[in-house]
Amino acid sequence: MDFKQRVPLGRTGLMVSRLGLASGYGVPAAAIEKAVHEHGINYLYVSPLLHLGNMVQAIRNLAPGHRDDLCIVLARPILRGFRLERYVERWLKKLRLEWVDLLFQGMGKAPSETLTDRVQRLKDSGTVRFLGISSHKRPLLGSIASGAVEAPVDFLHARYNAVHTGAEQDVFPHLRPDNRPGIVIYTATCWRKLMKPKLMPQNERPLTAAECYRFVLSHTDVNVCLTAPSTAAQMEDNLTALDAGPLDEEEMARVRRIGSYIYGTKGAPPLLAR
Repeated sequence: MDFKQRVPLGRTGLMVSRLGLASGYGVPAAAIEKAVHEHGINYLYVSPLLHLGNMVQAIRNLAPGHRDDLCIVLARPILRGFRLERYVERWLKKLRLEWVDLLFQGMGKAPSETLTDRVQRLKDSGTVRFLGISSHKRPLLGSIASGAVEAPVDFLHARYNAVHTGAEQDVFPHLRPDNRPGIVIYTATCWRKLMKPKLMPQNERPLTAAECYRFVLSHTDVNVCLTAPSTAAQMEDNLTALDAGPLDEEEMARVRRIGSYIYGTKGAPPLLAR
């Protein structure tokens, strides 16, 4: 498995980089552009919930010469109201784009028929190519992946890391090889808990961000792992995961041991199921 090689994002057919860049934590636009040009990163995630001026600027700079090579995902966190078309139109104007892929955040149930119809109109207009959903409710994602819940969803954003491994039971086994949605993972560092010395087992060094990403990407059902650096230096450190490749057996055992330890202590959020 070569993390530097792009893979299909499930049934979308889009060829995507194994690391995706999420907006909102301050990494300079120049560092984003460098990651695209020098490392082939092409999955760019725009969340209006976060500060994203640098991501907007990077997309504006990149799109004129590289639009067909980029997978730009626009998140919409709130589903109420009937202004989806206006929302997409506004962000297309802000990003200076003609189309995006659309992600609904924080969903607790499958998209309604009304919402599906609205998305289909956007698809028909050419302003949205594919639809994804993000949810902490892994059984919902698993049901969509298996087809038990009918939903016109092309890719899924799921929480998965060495502390919270439940996707290995709730999501990944339910992916159908003949009609598989793309799988994108967030919170690979478990909100940086896997990187904090005070949360480690005795005599164990904390994980690096790159080791957290390598853990996620070592799972064969994962297409993309999101990273959200704050600085250009963090970006460079995170990108070393691509060169390092999959964890070996010893490394994997260590990462899982640390994750299990944190899950069993105060380091794990008490209200989130594994």
